[in-house]
Amino acid sequence: MEALFTESDWDSFSENSEDQEALDLFYGNQARNLLSGLEESIGKIDDFLSFERGFQHGDIVCAEDDLSGQAGKVVKVDMSVDLESTDGKVIRDVDSKKISRIRSICIDDYVVREHWLGRVEKVIDSVSIVFDNGARCDITALDEESIFPTSPSPVDDPQFPFYPGQRVQVKMPVVSKHGRWLCRSWRPSHEEGTVCALKAAFVHVKWLGSALSNVGLTLPLPIPKKLQEAESLTVLSCFSHSNWQMADWCSFQVDKKLLTHEASVSGIQRTNLNLDSEAAFIISRVKTRVDVLWQDGTYSQGVESQSLLPVNIRDPHEFWPEQFVLMKTGYEDPESTMSQKWGIVRSMDSKEKTAKVAWKNNFAEEANGHGEETMSTYELIEHPNYSFCLGDIVFRYAHEPHSMLKGKEGDAEDSNLSSIGNVVGFKLGTVEVKWATGITTKVAPCEIFRWDMYAESMVPLEDHDDLDGEQIVDDTRQSYDSKGKDWISYYPLNSEQSQKYPWDATLLSLPRSAIGILTGFASKLFRSSAASTSELGSSLSSPMHEARGPQKSNIDKASAEVISPGVEMKMVLPEGMEKIEDLPEIEKRQDQIMHEEKNKQKFKQFDLVDDCSDHFFHNEADKDLGLSQVQRAWFKKVQHEWNILEKSLPEMIYIRAYEERMDLMRAAIIGVPRTPYHDGIFFFDIFLPPEYPNVPPMVHYHSGGLRLNPNLYESGKVCLSLLNTWTGTGSEVWNPQSSTVLQVLVSLQSLVLNDRPYFNEAGYDKQVGKPEGEKNSVSYNENAFILTCRSMLYILRKPPKHFEALVLEHFGNRYRNILLACKEYMEGGSVGFHLGHGIDGTDGTNKRSSMGFKIMLEKLYPKLVETFQEKGLDCNWFTVP
Repeated sequence: MEALFTESDWDSFSENSEDQEALDLFYGNQARNLLSGLEESIGKIDDFLSFERGFQHGDIVCAEDDLSGQAGKVVKVDMSVDLESTDGKVIRDVDSKKISRIRSICIDDYVVREHWLGRVEKVIDSVSIVFDNGARCDITALDEESIFPTSPSPVDDPQFPFYPGQRVQVKMPVVSKHGRWLCRSWRPSHEEGTVCALKAAFVHVKWLGSALSNVGLTLPLPIPKKLQEAESLTVLSCFSHSNWQMADWCSFQVDKKLLTHEASVSGIQRTNLNLDSEAAFIISRVKTRVDVLWQDGTYSQGVESQSLLPVNIRDPHEFWPEQFVLMKTGYEDPESTMSQKWGIVRSMDSKEKTAKVAWKNNFAEEANGHGEETMSTYELIEHPNYSFCLGDIVFRYAHEPHSMLKGKEGDAEDSNLSSIGNVVGFKLGTVEVKWATGITTKVAPCEIFRWDMYAESMVPLEDHDDLDGEQIVDDTRQSYDSKGKDWISYYPLNSEQSQKYPWDATLLSLPRSAIGILTGFASKLFRSSAASTSELGSSLSSPMHEARGPQKSNIDKASAEVISPGVEMKMVLPEGMEKIEDLPEIEKRQDQIMHEEKNKQKFKQFDLVDDCSDHFFHNEADKDLGLSQVQRAWFKKVQHEWNILEKSLPEMIYIRAYEERMDLMRAAIIGVPRTPYHDGIFFFDIFLPPEYPNVPPMVHYHSGGLRLNPNLYESGKVCLSLLNTWTGTGSEVWNPQSSTVLQVLVSLQSLVLNDRPYFNEAGYDKQVGKPEGEKNSVSYNENAFILTCRSMLYILRKPPKHFEALVLEHFGNRYRNILLACKEYMEGGSVGFHLGHGIDGTDGTNKRSSMGFKIMLEKLYPKLVETFQEKGLDCNWFTVP
């Protein structure tokens, strides 16, 4: 290897010792400067990364050290910020109430004009510029190229292309045409200057609605123009001091000396004469403290945001003090109307799912301590008309709308501005509203309504084209959204006149005339052919299509209970009982009774029936299309499905097909043990369209108005990737070559009606094993069992056609188990782990039920006993607690 230095080089280098010392000193200083700059940079990075958790008024939070404990609501926010000027100077710990926006109106602000509410879509700036000779001019930036900065902005914020202190260049025609000179006049040298002030000149507004929309005026309301002068608008503002974020521009009043800016341009010294005492800053850091109102009614002040975590998914059975609620009624009939009894939550026990509620019977009566009652949160819902949150925009009900349209201009304006405001607090059953006038008053909840409550009726007709992707949906049609879960429209249940369908008339089912001709031999076709074992195996060999979460199947064909090998089983006996002999006499007789019942004639799992008049899809083929459209392949496939269902249905699934309508079926699925749906019966109507099996069947769930599963909607929609009503890929979606109706039914029984349905909700599977998710899952299971019991009461009174015998047979066999389970749950047992299905709680699953759950069962239990007795079932052993 060659030497790096020759001898002569080394000698020469050694002789210049003085030069070496100078070099060492030079590079040593450079290194120290570099390290110093690096430390400063690292410090800035640390400051940036150590950001605070930002909370807004009304946010739901929990303590970081108690994730499964009670939640709280943020009711006050105190914020301090660090400000950095454009030249790098920093002012620390500034109260956010002392800073303001550099422009009064910004994009997405809500504004008021007369009785109209709108949202800002675009702002045209009026820029005040001080030129180098001291001349000042206000220029309206109608064209983005009319004013442009001469140096890059420290923050890339398209909403604020200009800021005070910014050096800009102005096009001369713009200055002469759109400029308004405040000091001196235009000269050829007026090309560059400094922005000294900024305000909104014109605003593009999307009008959302009017405060008079609820009064039913005979004449249409005049809609304001989209382009408005900023001075004619009033900005709705509340909690603005807590809405700051890092990198936001702001204006802060400082000493005028700090605003002096000296620079050299073309060798000439100049000083910018700032006429305003406020300068533009960038927020470099935010620090937040909040006040929290906890569910139990306690109040914490000045809590550091770092000690709290946001609750992103709210349990619908969680409530907070001062929240308005309604009490559910109609346990016997889920479709019955709800009581108008409403109240105000005073406190809630999050663990026990109970709440103290002060009831109010009418609007004028003031709730007081005498009307307080401890309720189960499972029998409460948020009042749909009084569901106000902090910051919500509300309208005041206009009892005299003409007074807001007529009269003196000043009086009418004040009346309009005092009819639109923001909710800023709740106190003793009233709502505190800060109106557009700036005045805050307390009003009863019945005096106001959220602006979006009548959103559809308030949006001006000419604005419909501007809706972002929204469509006006005919309320007489239903739609299954294959890419989402929301049912587009709501339709009354059990009303044949109101049931319309989304599909085109050309896709209707088989023509009635054709079906009439083939009715006579439909049964023969079915009975003369049998599905081979290989066919069945192929139909069930593909992976089960997941509903919406990695749920494990709870059943197999032979039994609904699968016990893992090596798990030590132990029956969960009522408290005080140590052995099976100590059980009540009814348990000793149960085996004998069940044996006798098994010998009775059972309800067939598959059979053909005639009348389909109450089927949800009955009208789907009510068109005379002609016999030529009936395809032989479709009949063959349906026949094949019938054979599979007759010979291979798992236990607890029952099917009725219709001789006169081969395209229709009705299924009954019984909930499997160790789930919150155990012993319940769930009915589904199935329609096989003419394109079947190239398209999946359509399925409607008989909900009775109850939402007891994330995949089963009150409207009857069934959300399942196998039905293409939810997103999926590969084997998760319908496959015309291998998918069958049997797969759909098994998926509903095992993947939808499973033991942890909470995690079926989209995205909730990420919460599995986390305290928040597990807590919500337990609550969901308790409510699911309550709703299952309510559906039992409904089905016993109104069984679907052709399944009356199954309903009587099933509940005749299982009513004892249902009542025993209720009793054990009332004694603290966990849902799904009742007598005969309990596992010793070493796995942590056998948790105690909540007090709110017990309260609900104490109300449902006597109704179940009464209903079973009405059906001739012996309930003498089951006394009402």
